[in-house]
Amino acid sequence: MKGASDGASGPVHPDKRCSRTAVPSACGRRCAHAEPAYACARVATVGIFPFQSRHRRSGLVMMQSANHRSAGEAIAAARRERGWTQQQLAAMCGYSQSTISRLERGRQSARDIGVLALVADRLGMVPSEVGLAGVAPHNAGVNRRGFLGTTAAAGLGLLPTPAGSGAHRPVNPAVVDHLRQLRVTLVQSDGFYGPHSAISAVHDHLTVIEQQLLPAATGTLRRDILQTGAEWAEFAGWLYEDLGRPDQGLWWSDRAMEWAQEADDPVRQAFILMRKAQQSVSLMQQQRAVGLAAAALRVRGNVPSRVRASAHLQAAHGHALIGDEPAALRALDAAQVLVDEDDSVSEQLGGYCNRSYAWAQRATCCLRLGRPADAVATYQQALHRWPSTYQRERGLHLARLANAHAADRSPDAACATAMEALDITRETESSRTTAELRRVITGLAPWRRTAMVRDLSEAVAAV
Repeated sequence: MKGASDGASGPVHPDKRCSRTAVPSACGRRCAHAEPAYACARVATVGIFPFQSRHRRSGLVMMQSANHRSAGEAIAAARRERGWTQQQLAAMCGYSQSTISRLERGRQSARDIGVLALVADRLGMVPSEVGLAGVAPHNAGVNRRGFLGTTAAAGLGLLPTPAGSGAHRPVNPAVVDHLRQLRVTLVQSDGFYGPHSAISAVHDHLTVIEQQLLPAATGTLRRDILQTGAEWAEFAGWLYEDLGRPDQGLWWSDRAMEWAQEADDPVRQAFILMRKAQQSVSLMQQQRAVGLAAAALRVRGNVPSRVRASAHLQAAHGHALIGDEPAALRALDAAQVLVDEDDSVSEQLGGYCNRSYAWAQRATCCLRLGRPADAVATYQQALHRWPSTYQRERGLHLARLANAHAADRSPDAACATAMEALDITRETESSRTTAELRRVITGLAPWRRTAMVRDLSEAVAAV
């Protein structure tokens, strides 16, 4: 989807700015012209289009915040100028309200530099205004990830409205189908290129859903928006999990469940419960994983078999972490029955859970149960027919296969497989895959003096 062109012949005078307070897009740029709501589509990603924000060119924000004594004070002033609460700014950035509060009080540490850069960019500020050198935070290059970010609010013809504006115009019902189709595109982008390709656009659309669409919609239309909003929020939870930020992933999963419950949608409730079980597995909370998977399986209604299969698989992981091999195998077998002889994938909830996916989960359980030889054979079986659309997950399971080789005392195979996974993770930037590769290095400790392990260690350290 292409971004809107500039269409302006000169800088915007401060007195002639849009009557609605400007708000950031996927890259922090702001609307600077007066158009009706649901028609304004001037959104661009940093580095993609030749024009820059007109407020940035004019130096307006710089002049307004130049007298502030600290980065935190500048952030607070810029936020108040736009009429946003700390919670609203936090939601736009994907952080907690306490993170924004900490930044504004000047309590950020060295590890918060990336947070500070993103918050400033969302507010339309240049890095120097908060004491940073350089340009925009992540996604600044002219690449596939940046291009996909331009599908943000421009696709809907919307931009979020400021706090307290009270301006809610009628919602065009066609926006629901657009949201569904765009989410499918972003899910595919994530599968190929990793979470960085989609996270900004997902946040911008969630802001639109929460601040504009839901407050203005009623009846059946509101329920439709809640349903698709639940899918967007769950997707945000997935992206944050893969970015290595589990707390934010859990927050968005909780929001997804809230919307699914309000919509009285058992299918989405079951799917989100399954996802929360999966998050619990990642956090090594095995009893919680088993309980949430069981809750997903108890949901009544026309829950797709793929979703139920996924719930059985998460239960299997929980049992494997506990060390209960019989229970894990029973859950794996139950999932396999639901997906057997079907390697197709679909855009429906749980559509990724095909036969190859189930075999990969079985292999992971074998590894957790201390059966590395079985894990190697099962991973190889799963990867032999792995869907090409799930490139990031292929990298993850290659890294796990490398771990299985290491546990099976096959260092040559472990190094070769890990290098293959590393090639993929350089593209997808998946923190889950990187974590698995670091575990491979640990598993290869007995062979750490060999050239191949040294080379692999250096390559993984450079990611």
